[in-house]
Amino acid sequence: MTADLPLPSALPPVTFVGAGKLGTAVAEAWEQRGGAVAARVTAADTWEPQGLVFEATAPDAAVGNLTRCIEAQVPVVTGTTGWLGRLDKVRDLALRAESTAFYSTNFSPGVHALNAIAKHAAGVFNQIPGYAPHIREVHHVHKKDAPSGTALTLAEHVREGGWTRDLPIESVREGEVVGLHALAWDSAHDAVVLQHEAKSRAGFAEGAVWALCWAWQRHVERGFGLYTMTDLFQT
Repeated sequence: MTADLPLPSALPPVTFVGAGKLGTAVAEAWEQRGGAVAARVTAADTWEPQGLVFEATAPDAAVGNLTRCIEAQVPVVTGTTGWLGRLDKVRDLALRAESTAFYSTNFSPGVHALNAIAKHAAGVFNQIPGYAPHIREVHHVHKKDAPSGTALTLAEHVREGGWTRDLPIESVREGEVVGLHALAWDSAHDAVVLQHEAKSRAGFAEGAVWALCWAWQRHVERGFGLYTMTDLFQT
């Protein structure tokens, strides 16, 4: 936990909406840090936004869940992917309702580092003829979206670094792979590969705990809006 963020024990109990792998891992990490859990909500449960909410459900449910929290002025953090085409709607709502929402396609600090390095690398390779990038992502067979939100975010950082040409993404679903993302810059003579491989979900969970603490702090300070991991690491 970074020194300038409140400890989970100083925050209100969290309602965890979604009982999948991510939501379960974050709830466990939250409790291990001393935070209280208000409820663990499954698809069959009814719930009301209160205190602080962590949302990890499905793309077709995420925006509705976020909207409920924002309209109730309850800060909410989501790890659901596959709905990011509606970011502008959620951002505008958070500002109008004076509430705080936080989303991430991947809460791992290591993935944030990968994105930052990839953005810089794009500027370097833009100056060297003969190289072209591609992304390969591998996840477990239960993952519903492809490409992964992490891969799309990685591609976005490459484009922010100045890459304007094609950037193919290969998606593989096999076994119980937690998550692997590789960005390769290929030429006829060699290849440069940046890769993040998740060993467990613990890294995602720890990053999500940071996000919950940060979102609560922003909300208390009336820094309303929609944020992501880049905002967290800039403060």
